[in-house]
Amino acid sequence: MDMSDQPPAQPKVILLATDLGCQSDRALDRAVALAGEWNARLIAATIVEPDAAQMLEPKGRRRITTPLERARRTLESHLAASGGSAEILVTTGDPAAELQSIAMKESCDLVVVGGGRNDMLGGLLLGGTAKRLIRTLSVPLLVVHDRPAGPYGNIVVATDRSPGAREALLASASFFPRARLTLFHAHDVPSAAAPAHSETDYDLRSHMLAEVLADPRVSDDLATRLDLVVETGAVERLISEFAEDHFADLTVVGSHGHGILFEAIIGSTERKLLETHSGDLLIVGSADK
Repeated sequence: MDMSDQPPAQPKVILLATDLGCQSDRALDRAVALAGEWNARLIAATIVEPDAAQMLEPKGRRRITTPLERARRTLESHLAASGGSAEILVTTGDPAAELQSIAMKESCDLVVVGGGRNDMLGGLLLGGTAKRLIRTLSVPLLVVHDRPAGPYGNIVVATDRSPGAREALLASASFFPRARLTLFHAHDVPSAAAPAHSETDYDLRSHMLAEVLADPRVSDDLATRLDLVVETGAVERLISEFAEDHFADLTVVGSHGHGILFEAIIGSTERKLLETHSGDLLIVGSADK
């Protein structure tokens, strides 16, 4: 078995991207917790856009600290309040470009961001640059909405039967070895077709489960904590509803720049996962070649 056939390893370097906003403590607390679980190196970065940095430049003799210095002090105080520690990076530039650059330079294995819609990074993810970030970031991206209440223990993994979806499942199993995993598949059918819980769906479930278990990277341990659910309808709606109804604390999606799950995340559909999903979301993908 070569390295490409090996299941993903737990992250050893985590990059936390924070705008220091009112909800940024949730992503910070989760990043600190994950670093502790995995004994990983944690890098905390805040990126000040150039226009904002210029507006906040000291104007008088009595203001001796620069915007970057103030951001660093604020980030240090937030980390101290969380009880965690991290290497701190404060810089200016385009958030998406800076995140990509830092992740590559520091060999990061996971990027963690907040999911607030009113902050800089939330706007980055929900706006037009989402496609650029997700397509070019070659490591998993964790979008944190919820305040951490403990380790992730109930995880839903969306699948469209693509290689990217399989990578998402394997990453979930490796990252969170004690969590219960539900592999969730949604598919569209013509309006005249049989209802969602027809025999066809049960047959599809059996076939998909056999496909997963035939993968040599799927361990016996993973098989014992894995369930598979098949439903009919739009994936971006059903995955969020299922996660909420079953109290999932993390939803995982694989994205390699194509396929129905990629379109559900950043495509032109009305209800995109990044815009509508209320819980924590892990996007596992690779950069376009």
